Amino acid sequence: QQQQQQQQQQRLLPAQNLQQPPQMARGVKPVPQPQGPLAPNTAAQQRRQMLLQRVETLVEELFRLHDLNHNGVLEEVELIKLNEKIAMLHYGRDTDKHAVREKFRGVFRAELDPDGQPVPYGKFRGYMLKFLDGIDRSKAAQELILEQFVEEAKSGRLAFHCHSFQSTTDEPFRSKIEPIYT
Repeated sequence: QQQQQQQQQQRLLPAQNLQQPPQMARGVKPVPQPQGPLAPNTAAQQRRQMLLQRVETLVEELFRLHDLNHNGVLEEVELIKLNEKIAMLHYGRDTDKHAVREKFRGVFRAELDPDGQPVPYGKFRGYMLKFLDGIDRSKAAQELILEQFVEEAKSGRLAFHCHSFQSTTDEPFRSKIEPIYT
């Protein structure tokens, strides 16, 4: 009977130790945990931080994909040309390119530069984050939206090399757009 009680106590000890911090189980006072900005991140905070970083990375990639001539700024014509290709992929070669041009010229001038001047990444980033917040404030949803935009931009860039989608106005960009297959 005494042996059974000892075995039972030994089985309970690990469970009791799991409920207490290891320092308490050994009779050592716990070290106070930092509070405020030095407090350890929770899993939710770490997930949010990862999503924020992923959104930033995708916005950077989207900017790079739109910078058709690789000069480090987004030009109105680049936004228009890439979105013409994307529209053609969605709706066919005979899509209304004039409507696409007008739409994206309007977006560029209303949101990026009223005179249609090239804009740096920071301006594009600000617009994209505002745009995404307007669609959905969830960073997880924004990640998915940006992944779709990036894939469409990659496909649009490939369309510059597709003979059936080419036009003479593509010429300044075609030689600078490397086919992206990833």
